Amino acid sequence: MHNKKIMSLFLAGAVVLSACGCSQDKADVTSQEITSVISTVTEQEVSVITLPETTQAEWYEFEPHVYISKLLPDVPQDYWDSFHNLCDALRKGEDTFECSSQEAYDWATDPVTFAELFPAACMKVTSKSEDGTAPFENGLGKIWYTMPAEEFVQRQADFEAMVVDVLNTWLEPDDDDFEKALKLYDYMESTYTYEDVPLDTGNGHTYYTMVNKKGVCNELSSVYAYFLLQAGVEALQVGCFAPGMDHAWTYVIIDGVGYHCDPTWSLKTDTAGDLILDYFMMTDKNRIDDGCPVDDLTAPLLPKYWAKFSNVSFEAPQQNYNFSYSSKYSYLDEDGKMLYYYDTEGLYCVSYG
Repeated sequence: MHNKKIMSLFLAGAVVLSACGCSQDKADVTSQEITSVISTVTEQEVSVITLPETTQAEWYEFEPHVYISKLLPDVPQDYWDSFHNLCDALRKGEDTFECSSQEAYDWATDPVTFAELFPAACMKVTSKSEDGTAPFENGLGKIWYTMPAEEFVQRQADFEAMVVDVLNTWLEPDDDDFEKALKLYDYMESTYTYEDVPLDTGNGHTYYTMVNKKGVCNELSSVYAYFLLQAGVEALQVGCFAPGMDHAWTYVIIDGVGYHCDPTWSLKTDTAGDLILDYFMMTDKNRIDDGCPVDDLTAPLLPKYWAKFSNVSFEAPQQNYNFSYSSKYSYLDEDGKMLYYYDTEGLYCVSYG
């Protein structure tokens, strides 16, 4: 979505003709008219209003303490506090951290927890000692690195710089949670390609995908969730196992309401370069209609993995953003809190915020 606001100034010329109301009222402006407006914009005109990349402000900083309150019934606060202590220790290359219990230690140092919440540490930090030393005792957890500690600190610093660059390129400081979700969805669809991750990368798959910009549903859903967490939006990977449908996507919470967002099925390499909204902010019904049952979801961050064995629900009941089939992003009016999109019949809009 970064730099698309420049083009949206010209799209607005077409949009204002529509007298489009809230929800999904049909507009009079067609995609052909939008294309016509765009074609009248010369390269010289665009260059006049485009800010040089060197003026890009650093609005966002790396957040080492990402957090998902949705999981509190099964991942209690002391687990999170212990994990955040671990993150602080890893950033300094230390070999111990304060920890509340063995159970908290096990969750904090699990490779899945690292992959989803501190990706650079996955497969580079372990809770297994070679000499049989107890990993946790007397409120202190031990850390073992599979690479020199100082090299890990640099690896983590490089990773953090990469994350911050994405946030400050694609987001703006006054974005609300919906805008963050949409713009980072656009980032995913514009940047990543669908490709199996090699088994022998020596890195966690989430980290590998973020560095190499390729992965499959498990990695893409985790990456999208991670960037949302870094931007202050609660999100995590969920998935389903069903006959003919082994799939993962991202569960996103906007204004206290859950939605299913699928960053895999809308990749622009598969959609002729358009940002398709069919799989953005889906309801349970939308997800089921596409062949993904939601009554038996997996959630890797849960201690027992399956939602049915937890006290956490991943429902998405509200049809606040029920995009029609083959809906293509057109324009985001951030002042009026309106998202404009079009399908085969014309231009529509939906209010948010």
